[in-house]
Amino acid sequence: MKKSIIIALALGCLSGHLSAQETFGSLYDVWNYALSHNADNLIQQMQIDQAGKNKREANSFLYPKITAGINGQDNIDIAETPVPGEIVGQPGKTVFLKFGKKYNYSAGISVNYSPLDWQAIYQSKIAKVNLELKTAGKSYFEQNLKKQIAQFYFAALTAKRAVEIGGSDLATADTLLWLTQDRFKQGTVDALAVNKAQINRNTVQQKLESSKQYRDEYFNNLKILLGLNASQPLELSGNLPGISQTGPEPEMLPNQRFLENFRLQSEMSAYEAKKAKAAFVPKIGINGYFGKYQFQDNLSFSFSSANWQPNNYIGVSISIPVFTGFSSRSRYAAAKIDKQVAMTTYQEEIRKSAINDSTLYSKYNSSMSIALAGSDTYRLSHDNLKLARKKYEQGLLSLDGYLNVFDDYLSAENQYLNNLSEFLTQKAVIESRK
Repeated sequence: MKKSIIIALALGCLSGHLSAQETFGSLYDVWNYALSHNADNLIQQMQIDQAGKNKREANSFLYPKITAGINGQDNIDIAETPVPGEIVGQPGKTVFLKFGKKYNYSAGISVNYSPLDWQAIYQSKIAKVNLELKTAGKSYFEQNLKKQIAQFYFAALTAKRAVEIGGSDLATADTLLWLTQDRFKQGTVDALAVNKAQINRNTVQQKLESSKQYRDEYFNNLKILLGLNASQPLELSGNLPGISQTGPEPEMLPNQRFLENFRLQSEMSAYEAKKAKAAFVPKIGINGYFGKYQFQDNLSFSFSSANWQPNNYIGVSISIPVFTGFSSRSRYAAAKIDKQVAMTTYQEEIRKSAINDSTLYSKYNSSMSIALAGSDTYRLSHDNLKLARKKYEQGLLSLDGYLNVFDDYLSAENQYLNNLSEFLTQKAVIESRK
């Protein structure tokens, strides 16, 4: 019985381990998973939530501040007040009297409201723009995240394809080496041919191991961006995208998410300048108190309504800044400079972004043409390798000629994979903007 339980637990753990594998059939599947599981992207959302709460806090000036309080006071020494003696039957004299009782209590509600506070108004606008800025920042972060993922995704598929091709190449190199060694034993070729075949075989094996290393590295980079654990299996079941000049042109979108951050920073700096300028504007406040009080000669407290006297008032205040030691003026001057810097930076980024976009699309079209040519060269070289093998087997091609064709094939293959990788890198940047 105990043994059965252990086996069941082991199978359960194995089942859980196997179910933890993540398989993605397309780039969009990888994107969707990353947007939900990438830790940095989740932090970006937390910062948006925080900015939303800061915005609600900044809007609190729209509502009155209401507080309730209960106070008690022990008048240890009641101040004496000079009064005319006629009041107490001592004409011609000034008499000092004490007014009040030793203990007094009060309870009530205080209400304070600022109907006109321009600094608070602009702070509210700043908080609103800050929320938009955090949202735009997350959007641009997701664009960069998608770009990085697309580049690693295409690189991983390219490396995966290179490993598959490398395995086939190694089998061909082994066959060539075996044939060369056999011909050497027959005395039809010399040691130079054997060495060349061995060098080719070593080169192919080195390329295969390098491709495996790159494949594992790209897969691990994807795990980092996807929020996967190091031991969690990752499988990409998709294929490399085809390259064709006859297909639809990719939608060339400007880098708007990048520019939106600078636009919002410029807008925020404008509100900062207005807030600094509002320091010279008067503030209007309304305050009121609604409560009751009672006095006692000894340390006692009564809840009877007859012992409580009303104490209510409403007041209006106007605060006019006269002199602040030039701090407000200096703050406003600095804010205006920040505004000019932000506006200049925004315009400069628009100019540079247009140039960078033009360069990107030019590199995309150029890399696509180069990749197409490289793909065609690789296909022809692969066909030549097949033909060379048949001619060699028929005795129509020398071993040196066969080895030369194989060398040309390896060179074309390497160039094809490099060109394909460069094209997919540019494609990833464009795809990430959608």
